[in-house]
Amino acid sequence: MTRTFDLLIRRACVVDADGEQGVADVGVRGGVITAVEPELTESATTEIDADGLVLLPGVVDSHVHLTDLAAHGSEGRSPAHERLARAGVTTAVEFFDFRTVLDQWHASAAGLTILGLQGLPAYTDGTPSARIRDDVGSALRDGAIGIKLLGGHFPSDPGSSARAIAEGADAGCYVAFHAGTTANGSNLDGMREALQLADGHPLHLAHTNAYLRGAVTELVEENQLALTLLHQHPEVVSEAHLAPLNLCLGGLDGDEFTDHIVVNCLRMGGYPTTRAGLVRAFADGFAHCLRQDAGQAVPVTGDEGRAVWERDPARASLCFPVNRRLSGFMQSCARRDESGTVRFDGTGEFVVDAISSDGGYWRNLVLDQGLALVQFGALSLPQLAHKTSRAPAALFGLRGKGTIAPGADADLVIVDSGQRTVRLTVAAGTVIFDGEHVVGQGGTVVTTEHGTAALRQRRIPHRVLDLTDGEFLRRGSAV
Repeated sequence: MTRTFDLLIRRACVVDADGEQGVADVGVRGGVITAVEPELTESATTEIDADGLVLLPGVVDSHVHLTDLAAHGSEGRSPAHERLARAGVTTAVEFFDFRTVLDQWHASAAGLTILGLQGLPAYTDGTPSARIRDDVGSALRDGAIGIKLLGGHFPSDPGSSARAIAEGADAGCYVAFHAGTTANGSNLDGMREALQLADGHPLHLAHTNAYLRGAVTELVEENQLALTLLHQHPEVVSEAHLAPLNLCLGGLDGDEFTDHIVVNCLRMGGYPTTRAGLVRAFADGFAHCLRQDAGQAVPVTGDEGRAVWERDPARASLCFPVNRRLSGFMQSCARRDESGTVRFDGTGEFVVDAISSDGGYWRNLVLDQGLALVQFGALSLPQLAHKTSRAPAALFGLRGKGTIAPGADADLVIVDSGQRTVRLTVAAGTVIFDGEHVVGQGGTVVTTEHGTAALRQRRIPHRVLDLTDGEFLRRGSAV
């Protein structure tokens, strides 16, 4: 019986986390990979010639922000979906405000699989546990797969943070923490505190590199201490990103910034932590503000950056050059052997589970910077596929994603590895980025059983995720 394919990718250098499979043809039917062979002679509705290019599993970006405050507009559209498609992302996990993501889904969707966490408010010492429990339950009923503590930006007190982690564990949901409380900031001390507050419960520690900026001790020592801490807490999963600029919100309450990260950045740069200090930081080129420019989010500084911020401080996104490239490298590439020794020679398991972007509407650098690590010799292509697709898919229990094999989801990305560019992105067997234009539409939202009613009411295509299939809960229950 003659096979036919919906999509046939020919002569690609096929690579996934299991290794380089050599030059092969990949056939797709019904959104699923059905054949990976040296040469397929069957016909296809759409054929792609990938001669000289690398075929990787689609990026599963485990930490994104799909809601650009400056770009919402009256139509409620976020450009983040399209920007992710251009960057080779086929699955993205929102890490701030999943309710708004769902509000914007119909106007924004570009063919991706989307799931996410709902950020919790800052709690005070007097906040009753019942209030935190209700917030967790509400997040799940509204469609999120879990919650995020926004401690670095909007900190709760340590006790409330611990109770929120425990309530999430009791609910069996995903729990992430941008480390920081009213007692410790977004640094190595805050990271150490977050692991202690988890008290053995499952936890996703967000962007480990963001706590390692030399604020507590020397930078290499900070990284070594952080990697040791993660090894000592196997119940904790984590990711790191490779972007030089950070992100924070520019809102003020009088003369004080509401986002604690802004304060941290100004202090790191030696500026007063006030409006006047930020104005000086713009003048010196240290502070940047994101400007929307022809579908791109462009960081601008000087008078232009200040003007963008002053137009609407509460909705402005600020960024500072505080992320240390050495931390991004060490957190992305470090491995540990059986004795627990941290190594960078390719031996053992990765300490930090995944490489993320902490991007979405901007800063989508997973493959760009990940391929730079490959060129540098720090990662192999199969290791890059592991860190950017296989491992993050496993964290959330996303079956069928993260591999190129018959029966797997046809989520794929074709890259020019030398130029570090994405040439084609395929999600669910459909081309969503053709190398020039984003052509994808729709997509799927992944939720838990608690969120199905809300997604049916919103008329959003969805499927139910069983988090017990994921590495997140499995690691936590094994301790």
